[in-house]
Amino acid sequence: MLPSFFRRERPDLEEHPAPIVSYRFQGSIDEIYATLVVRLHHTSAFDNDRLWKFAADFKTPGNRQMGFKLTKKREGSAELLVYCDPQIYIDAKVTFIRYIHDHITQKSTHVHRYRHYICANCSTPVENHKTVQRRLAAGKTDIVCVDCEERVLLIDLIEEKFASTAMKRKVRMLEAQSEVSIENDSQALTLLGHAFAISVEAGQLFHHTPNADLGIDGEIEFKNDQGQPSGARIYLQLKSGDANLYQRKHDGKDLFKLTNSHHAKAWHPDNLGYPVMLVIHTSDEQIRWMNASDYLAEHGKQTKQIVFDGEPFTALNLVKLRNRILPQANSPDLPD
Repeated sequence: MLPSFFRRERPDLEEHPAPIVSYRFQGSIDEIYATLVVRLHHTSAFDNDRLWKFAADFKTPGNRQMGFKLTKKREGSAELLVYCDPQIYIDAKVTFIRYIHDHITQKSTHVHRYRHYICANCSTPVENHKTVQRRLAAGKTDIVCVDCEERVLLIDLIEEKFASTAMKRKVRMLEAQSEVSIENDSQALTLLGHAFAISVEAGQLFHHTPNADLGIDGEIEFKNDQGQPSGARIYLQLKSGDANLYQRKHDGKDLFKLTNSHHAKAWHPDNLGYPVMLVIHTSDEQIRWMNASDYLAEHGKQTKQIVFDGEPFTALNLVKLRNRILPQANSPDLPD
């Protein structure tokens, strides 16, 4: 679901992680916000926690909370408030705000950044952002706390790490990782749509029933001669991308590596009762499938790889498989 579809308001931040930085900017607000949520989700550094109406919470691998909340201003402008658990390790905290900073500055215009400072002595927030900006512009590196009169550092460790070349490089790597992950997800959705379309063309029923433990992404249930669900089915393992296959040197055959030993056992005919079809979509736009269960029945549950000799995944081949699994049924009209 797209981030903008969430309608529940996020609670006030009073009992939540402390604000650390905010951005005021202009541009295509909904697009900037939605793509930021999606890209952060596709990095390995941050996990989605909860999505709200124009707010998103994430967690670090250490289960510490961070996130941001968007407030729309006048037409085409907004403010994004970024908050973090104070106990988060500083590198994770700076990585999060640097990633957000780079995204906003690349996607929007008239960007203004405001750090939120807290006195280390008495925990009083520094609320006069304009004074902070004037002092920084004048080369000043601290400000007096209005409560205890201690000095509050403006160029603190967060700002030093934020501006470092190493942090900029790290965020670029996360952005590249996100691009790859989004592309893989896009290919997976394309293949899922193809499986649905083929099932409809062949007059059968497709169900998206992902089961990571079994390595199953969906199933096709066959209809009987009366057009009713028969209960007989096949299971699909959908894979997109050339990385799923590699060529064996001595004969050039395509190999699919079974990286999860549990899948070899789960796909064996003794387990599910109906075959698991391995479907692979490669960059040359070929979508082929083969009966992985039959292969494992012949080569054993300890098999580490499958020689992939798939045929085109088409409605015609799906109907042929249906007729083999339901031999008593009259053959439905084959698609052209």
